[in-house]
Amino acid sequence: MASVTAIPPAVLEWLTGSERASVLLIGAAGDYAPMLARAGHVVTVADPDPTVLSLLAAHRSWIHVVAARGESLPFDPCCFSVILAVQNFHTFAPGLALAEWARVLRPQGRIGLAYLTRDNSVPWVQKLRRIVQGYLPTAMTSDYGVESVSALVGSTYFRQVEKMSHRLWLASTRAQLQASARQAPGADELSLDQLDAMSEQIGVLYDEYARVPDPLHLPYQIQCWRAQVDQSELTASLIPGDDHLSISL
Repeated sequence: MASVTAIPPAVLEWLTGSERASVLLIGAAGDYAPMLARAGHVVTVADPDPTVLSLLAAHRSWIHVVAARGESLPFDPCCFSVILAVQNFHTFAPGLALAEWARVLRPQGRIGLAYLTRDNSVPWVQKLRRIVQGYLPTAMTSDYGVESVSALVGSTYFRQVEKMSHRLWLASTRAQLQASARQAPGADELSLDQLDAMSEQIGVLYDEYARVPDPLHLPYQIQCWRAQVDQSELTASLIPGDDHLSISL
């Protein structure tokens, strides 16, 4: 329904550390790469879509980009201090990805995972969910992929996994709620009359709960995990290279 692409600075610092670091961001979606750069980190983004990377590089020339999947990274061992993956760990083969991330992390490097999940327990959000699912049964579900993080907890490459959660409220206007529902997966298969009917019901709900001019706030929870790498289980010894990384697209 709603798109949350920002992580509060305190949460980002918990994931990456307070010191300037060489960070590999797995996945180009969202505004995470610019956020990391503004925090002072040296940022490299790995994503399999060269078109998305070209757009990112064109607008953020100080961010390194490379076309690669998370399970197969074209980097020498021990290149990065931190690897960060937001909202996408479930899209990887965890055994392959975690072994590869352990390989390219420096000794004492860390991994950070984050998922932003909506809290559907708030009464007005429950009503919104019933309206949307009346037209789009698979929309506004609670399946975000969080369960995939269990692979990190049981990994031999990462020890002492820590977890933290942070509450986040996303302001949403009447028009934004309606537009978000009309853009939900499967909405393009609805007729114009169905889309208009869904939007009208959402508008009535909004008018019932909003206190104009203040918007309604969708409740979210940011769930984060971090763990330090343990490279003792890797099949080959790692030899750190120099600190310079130059990647051209």
